[in-house]
Amino acid sequence: MIWLLSTYFTGGYDKPYSIAKAILGVAFGSAVILVLYALLPESLRFSRALILFGMIWLALEMSITRAIGILMGNENFQSKRTEKKRFLVIGSPEETQRVNSILESTSIKPDFIGLVSSEAQGEAPEGFIGNLSQVPDIIEIYKITEVIFCSKDVPHQVIIDKMVDWHATNVDYKIAPEDSLSIIGSNSINTRGDLYTVDIKAIDTVANRRNKRLFDVLMSLFSIVFWLPLALVVKQPVQFLKNAVFVLFGRRTWVGYCSPADESQKLPKIRKGIYNPASHLEKNIEADVLNQMNLLYARDYTVWKDAEIFFKSIMTK
Repeated sequence: MIWLLSTYFTGGYDKPYSIAKAILGVAFGSAVILVLYALLPESLRFSRALILFGMIWLALEMSITRAIGILMGNENFQSKRTEKKRFLVIGSPEETQRVNSILESTSIKPDFIGLVSSEAQGEAPEGFIGNLSQVPDIIEIYKITEVIFCSKDVPHQVIIDKMVDWHATNVDYKIAPEDSLSIIGSNSINTRGDLYTVDIKAIDTVANRRNKRLFDVLMSLFSIVFWLPLALVVKQPVQFLKNAVFVLFGRRTWVGYCSPADESQKLPKIRKGIYNPASHLEKNIEADVLNQMNLLYARDYTVWKDAEIFFKSIMTK
């Protein structure tokens, strides 16, 4: 159970299935098992060879099944090397053509590149396959795997809104920066370089939602176990303990949006937070700034950002 749970939390069961994530899960689970083994009384300890052989067997089994899936071409087992990239570039004719030419000259070897107008309505320009309102249908028809927004033509708020609206499509999102020089990263003398884009680690992805919940549970257990020493540091120690219990049972999250959140932003829904990106900053921050902080938090989410906000907030008097 420990091995399977650790594989789940490292993304070993996320599609497309990854050999590296599966092995990472087995390794992490093995470390947990060895720690628990060391805590057992001598009379209950079994042979450590069982742990070793179990780890090797599970790593081989998960690797072989995933390798077979990749060799058979099953779309649920596509690796990063074998996955066929099918791009959708959203922007103006000038920007989409620029990104299209870079994609075609790199080592990515895209299987398909479709251009979509950043206009919500109206007839698409020549060479385009649709406009912004038609993207969900285009993703399904053309089996798109990655959507690239041209930052010059599509505002960040619109990008977040569309990511929420298109959540069910399960595609990857990136932003192509306006500066053409920043897009090309030369890593081969034989090509112009790979496309450099700003990856959007949205808080609404399956992996990030799982990681956020795991962080909440671990920090709640940490806060409860070490409450006495933390009581000397945090404000309102009794309320801090209550918050840890609320988060542990899923009623709250340790880090949420700044309040009051602008509902017109259409940010991904998360639980109400104990802390937020502005908790450790000076008070009386303007609403526009808070809304921008919410936008950046949702767009560029990582679990390490939650950890940073959490520890800075509990240490701030």
